[in-house]
Amino acid sequence: MNVIDKAIGAEAHWLMGRVMPRKFLGEVRKHLHHVAPEREKELIGAIRARAEEVEAADADMATDASSKGALAIGAVVLAAFETLLPLFDGDDRRTIRYLQHAMSPVLRRPYDLTFSTLNERDHALDKIEKTCRVMVKLYPARFEFDFQRPEPGLFEMNVRRCFWHDFFARHDATPVTTVMCAFDVNFMKAIDPAVSGLRAERTSLLSLGDSKCRFAVLETDDPLHGYGDALETRFADGEDGEDGEDGNG
Repeated sequence: MNVIDKAIGAEAHWLMGRVMPRKFLGEVRKHLHHVAPEREKELIGAIRARAEEVEAADADMATDASSKGALAIGAVVLAAFETLLPLFDGDDRRTIRYLQHAMSPVLRRPYDLTFSTLNERDHALDKIEKTCRVMVKLYPARFEFDFQRPEPGLFEMNVRRCFWHDFFARHDATPVTTVMCAFDVNFMKAIDPAVSGLRAERTSLLSLGDSKCRFAVLETDDPLHGYGDALETRFADGEDGEDGEDGNG
């Protein structure tokens, strides 16, 4: 491993292993402070303790710095799901939807800042592609990406394999993967069609049973044509099994 790869791995470990768990638990703490203030400290402590157990049990997945960070945030999410489930009367879907809500603002500001600099009409799609190719280097080797330009006004980033999908499937909790999928909304929301002439969409997800996660950025003349997300439509409708169909844009 060269110096650049080590630096990227260290950055990913810090981001996923430290920053994301802290901010995610901060959002969870807000809810607990509202609904169970007398148990807030106890439940946060239980989540942290359970997450440590999961990390230790799944240490074989942490093969490098990036995957150690990915495992850390995955373990915290799984622990939060298990710990908070009774507060949602044992309702898996409501618990997961709340955790999606808690994950969605995590690192929103850095994404906004990164993509705001790309919201220019001059070669905007090329800039988006270049940024995505750089950012995916932060992810563990267990991820498999491919990039395509099927036509001049369309860029696709496909995730063929996902660390978190493998992790939650190992724990028989595949639908909980969608909590990590909620984080990606920041990327799509940060692309402003009114400024860049581009819109983002996610038409398929591994966590919903599709063969890939398909992210696309397309040219548009409609300044109000915001992002579209299969997670919001299909998970809300109960399509979270292993028999999903890939979207085609």
